[in-house]
Amino acid sequence: MIVEIVKRVLENLIAYGKRSMMTVLGIMWGIASFILLMAYGDGFQKAMLLGLSYFGDNVVVVWNGQTSMQAGGARSGRVIRTKPEDVEMIRQRCTLVKRVSPEVYDDMQLRWGDRMTSAGIRAVNDEYGVIRGMFMGEGRFLNAEDLAYMRRVVVLGYDLKKKLFSQAPALDQDVFIGGVRFTVVGVLQKKIAISNYFTQDDYCALIPVNVMGTMMDIRYNSVLVFQPVSGAMEDAAVRQVRQVLGEIHKFNPADEKALLFQKFSMVFGIINGLTAATKGLLNVIGLFTLAVAGVGIMNIMLFCVQERTHEIGVLKALGARKRHIRVQFLGEALALSIIGGILGYILAILLANWIGAIPFLSELFEDKSGQGDIHLLVDTHVFFTSFITFAIIGLLSGTWPAIKASRLDPVEALRTEL
Repeated sequence: MIVEIVKRVLENLIAYGKRSMMTVLGIMWGIASFILLMAYGDGFQKAMLLGLSYFGDNVVVVWNGQTSMQAGGARSGRVIRTKPEDVEMIRQRCTLVKRVSPEVYDDMQLRWGDRMTSAGIRAVNDEYGVIRGMFMGEGRFLNAEDLAYMRRVVVLGYDLKKKLFSQAPALDQDVFIGGVRFTVVGVLQKKIAISNYFTQDDYCALIPVNVMGTMMDIRYNSVLVFQPVSGAMEDAAVRQVRQVLGEIHKFNPADEKALLFQKFSMVFGIINGLTAATKGLLNVIGLFTLAVAGVGIMNIMLFCVQERTHEIGVLKALGARKRHIRVQFLGEALALSIIGGILGYILAILLANWIGAIPFLSELFEDKSGQGDIHLLVDTHVFFTSFITFAIIGLLSGTWPAIKASRLDPVEALRTEL
């Protein structure tokens, strides 16, 4: 029986070729549109998450502040600044902190040969690179030995390297920072960080913090940065660090203005919510597109029932039951959905390859690599989601025409003129 029904479905699709072709084209375009919208949403989310990863993972920046409460007999309004040596106390006493680094920032002059420019100098430790998403394009980042032996080494930001060296190699070259010779050990990968402070990392140079101490008085940090053991423990880590720093600098840990803790997970939450909302909107638009294609199937199948009334009467006169008629029409609707779905997937791949990358963050940050562009990601899960969704829509769209066809009175149907 199943073989006979499949045979009848294929015969009817071929017999009404023009109608079938028009239906398949509608389905194909609906599926392709849905897949491309979902692919755009995935590409948009990936670009935004890439931009966030270049700032760092669960980074907390501690800014110097001023007390608003009295503590230990000291008046309010006292300036509180973290010191480089606070890092060691945080390491020893804050069990919820995974990494921590001081950061001293200053604008200084750099020179290589006859070329000279000014740039932001970040004096940090070896953990700073992992905390702040400093991915290397060439060479390496600062390591523990650099700080232990107070080596005069420097890591250059991508754009600073271009400005100072152009196309010349920078690794192992000597540059002068504030008149002091440093050896270049690394160049950062081009950063498309959505958020920054002080200035863009691409225009900065990074040196060991203790070496900076030999060049100027750095009793205080510009900021202190740390990373909790996990995102879920961030608030607890902030409380722990505030408690320790409060004891060191003699301020009330409840005084939130003494030191300002800037949690970039809040930025991540906002961006993540934005991307989720965008993807949700695109998915809804895609579902409406599929629904429109489903309505097209239903209209075609209803017209088909009207056109084939006499044929249905003959089938019923020969003993076909209601369920046989229903299965045949549902089979035709499902077959059209499958053919249109496969062709729609192929069309989506061809269009995605033709469109390529859509300019986004890379254009904003003048990044020629295109890593921050929106790439249409047509993968298998997108195809199966759209295919299953439309198969369901196709079956639902074919249900009413199939029921209507099965309920036709055979005598009245046979009276219908061919």
